[in-house]
Amino acid sequence: MGFEGNIKKGAESGIQALRDGTNVVFSEVNKLLKISEKKIDINSYKKKIERNYTTLGELVHRYLTDGVTNPLDQADVREVLQNIYKYNEKIQALESEIEIIKSMKPMEPGINNMNESEAQRGTLEDEEKPEVPSETKEETKKKNTSPS
Repeated sequence: MGFEGNIKKGAESGIQALRDGTNVVFSEVNKLLKISEKKIDINSYKKKIERNYTTLGELVHRYLTDGVTNPLDQADVREVLQNIYKYNEKIQALESEIEIIKSMKPMEPGINNMNESEAQRGTLEDEEKPEVPSETKEETKKKNTSPS
């Protein structure tokens, strides 16, 4: 193998090493992004729990001042308690997901899994985000049928 062959071989291995390194960096950044998204969702659930505790306290206080002997038997009090339990379960699930993400190994060299983040993104957080349509079906239909 001549001088040019050695240079070509060295350049190819250098480029491959750069790709492998880029994949590892991308993988780690992707993990950090997923973890950050989950932590944001956890904080959102914690705020919801705090609001529910405030509501719970107000309800219990109102029932006690109104002479209700067992405020925990009231439907609205039980509903608030169920919300708190539900949010705590979601927090635990998100914390478990974070641990799984942290334990994931970086992508193997030579494998390009850039779409993996899109496939794994949005497990629990999607169910709590309200869907806000930017336009109604009729507006979309009018746009599509009107001449441009």
